[in-house]
Amino acid sequence: MERKFGIATKAMIKNTEGKYLVLYKSETEEINPNEIDIPGGRMKFGESAEDSLKREVEEELGINIEIGRPSRIWGFVKDDLHLVGITFLAEYAGGELQLSGEHIKHEWIDKDVVLAGDYPKWIKEEFKSV
Repeated sequence: MERKFGIATKAMIKNTEGKYLVLYKSETEEINPNEIDIPGGRMKFGESAEDSLKREVEEELGINIEIGRPSRIWGFVKDDLHLVGITFLAEYAGGELQLSGEHIKHEWIDKDVVLAGDYPKWIKEEFKSV
């Protein structure tokens, strides 16, 4: 079995109303299909974390962001993949949000709703870090 290693960047994007963007993955996604998600993806060789995140957000959503500080470092192993990630705080900076085929819907949500609700542990950890 070939083992794979990757680095990903993700964004906790806040709008002017103080709500954060969450996405819902399509059924064809490799990791956790049909589950809640936040924007981002894997870095390409030679890319900075910030450039990777801006590229991924533009590809997935068609919007621009202002990247702030890192808020969380995370990782997991699933089957033959070991993925390490960095989540950044970010501000919505413009553009019309249009989902790519990776996600089926989005919503802007209050931090307290996620922390009090029935959400996966990892997404609660993301919201605790903001």
